[in-house]
Amino acid sequence: MNKEIRVSIAGANDLKIFELVDSFHDNIFFDLFGVGKPEYHFWSNVLYTEVDSDEEAVRLAVQDVLNGADVIFKGLVQTHIILKEVLKKEYDLVQKKLLSHIAIIEIPSLKRPVLLTDAAMNIDPDIDQERLIIENAIDIAHSIGIKSPKVSLLSSAENFNPKMPSSVKAKDLTEFYQDKKIDATVYGPLSLDISLSKEIAEEKRFTGPIQGDTDVLVVPNIDVGNVLYKSLTMFTNAKVGGMIVGTKVPIVLTSRGDSLENKILSLKFALKTI
Repeated sequence: MNKEIRVSIAGANDLKIFELVDSFHDNIFFDLFGVGKPEYHFWSNVLYTEVDSDEEAVRLAVQDVLNGADVIFKGLVQTHIILKEVLKKEYDLVQKKLLSHIAIIEIPSLKRPVLLTDAAMNIDPDIDQERLIIENAIDIAHSIGIKSPKVSLLSSAENFNPKMPSSVKAKDLTEFYQDKKIDATVYGPLSLDISLSKEIAEEKRFTGPIQGDTDVLVVPNIDVGNVLYKSLTMFTNAKVGGMIVGTKVPIVLTSRGDSLENKILSLKFALKTI
């Protein structure tokens, strides 16, 4: 990374945040905004500002972006406080028609990263909103070096079922993108196992354009995404990081329960997209 990068952290009064900051050095600078004064010795690439409230921390972090910071990182503040501030029209930070959440998943057995969307923001997107979620994900895939991503539209099975809403939406979206000139393959309905396992695709004699080699998993609603995301973090050795996209700078979302490793992955993911 050649150019200097500034990361603005709202709610930075947490040991894991301090350890995160200590793991980055070359050309990355951190502006931390947190309630209270930490008893911690930072490297010279860190500026800590003490604030009186989470709301002030968020307001200053957003102002920091207006002054040139490249990433907002959510520390110990609630997501809705950040979004409320970011969405204020006077800041002009919203770039896309729809904001969406994208996670990066690193599963050792796959030997490649897979993106997951939307597991944390859009509750039950209709087909028009789903198109915007897909297009946000394709843009991010391109930005991290996946030239022609394969996008799986998840459902319970790979066979179309007119009684299953996720299957109907996936089929409609597949037909929509067949006539579009985009540098990606969008296909569904697809089951999770065929999306991620070439062996299972072969066993099922599946002949579609995605056979265990998907790059992006698109869930039909937030319930499916949230369960999948948390299952991966709780019961596997997968590393997971996530952010909100559609704004002029990425907004990294982490929770208090996230491991330091996942926080680092989230920030590295965001840095690759700028």
